[in-house]
Amino acid sequence: MPGAGSLITLLEVATRVKPVYIGKPNAIIMDKAVEHLGLKREELLMVGDNYLTDIRAGIDNGIPTLLVTTGFTKAEEVADLPIAPTHVVSSLAEWNFDEN
Repeated sequence: MPGAGSLITLLEVATRVKPVYIGKPNAIIMDKAVEHLGLKREELLMVGDNYLTDIRAGIDNGIPTLLVTTGFTKAEEVADLPIAPTHVVSSLAEWNFDEN
């Protein structure tokens, strides 16, 4: 859940236990997904509309990425991203799943 940081901090203070973050873009969730699929990272494609979570999850974990700019991250932001996604489309209708 994006924006859960304040709830996590509340629990951390109340329990005095350091949290372990497993959501995107952290490696734990990506490693488990790769292991479950039984494929090489270069055979996968991380698809998402949020650069900071979806696309960085792919980039940071060695998985090719497809940014769809109809959601959270907009097309006009792509040129300023610190690390470019592997592919960028404005709609999934543009993506040819048979060729890529």
